Amino acid sequence: MKFNNKEKKKISKAKQLSKQLTSNLPKKIKAESLSHSSKLPFKAFSLREVLIHRIAELSEVAVELFELKKIVPAIIMTRAVFETTSVLYWLYKNLKQVCATKELGNIDEFFMKSLFGSKNEERLIESYNILTAIDHTDKDFQGYRNAYNSLSEFAHPNWSGLFGAYSKLNREKIILELGKEVGNIPLSVALPLLLGALTLFIDCYNEMETYLLQFNEICDKICQNTNKDIE
Repeated sequence: MKFNNKEKKKISKAKQLSKQLTSNLPKKIKAESLSHSSKLPFKAFSLREVLIHRIAELSEVAVELFELKKIVPAIIMTRAVFETTSVLYWLYKNLKQVCATKELGNIDEFFMKSLFGSKNEERLIESYNILTAIDHTDKDFQGYRNAYNSLSEFAHPNWSGLFGAYSKLNREKIILELGKEVGNIPLSVALPLLLGALTLFIDCYNEMETYLLQFNEICDKICQNTNKDIE
């Protein structure tokens, strides 16, 4: 598949970011290295690390699909990357808030819903609507929700992800030409969004380390002051 120079650079950058994620995947979390009085730091670290495993796999597939010019599947993977980044950013904001106020608030509910929540009828814990996480990110990065909505148009069999992607009407001959080649969706629809979401994820993931350590200390201090363990 041939790409212009601008597309080649963006694909190369996306591949670089994806490799940065896949090459640094944690293999385990040792609870003994965290608070012995509270399970909250373990939950925080757990959420952070399963998110990087998820986005590493999603980004790897997204880049491969862009390289193959399978644009609709690539956009769907990009949308999943957007969702994963938004959950990590929400985690980042929650930890930052606790570190600033020294109050836990509803952070355990956030952990439980994010880690164990589900929308299935037999669920024990109901998960958040992903748009809640998207909107938390949009508050600080204006346009994130609009970008997500545009990706969703391709994820669903609407015009963008169906008729517009796989057909072209020849009005002169009154023929509907079919195939992804005639739809010819440009990479620019989603590839820059993938780059932005991956960059945000990596930046927040790295910066979060400091807040996680502070969070661990805060949980210990609260337990000491109240003489109670925190679930």
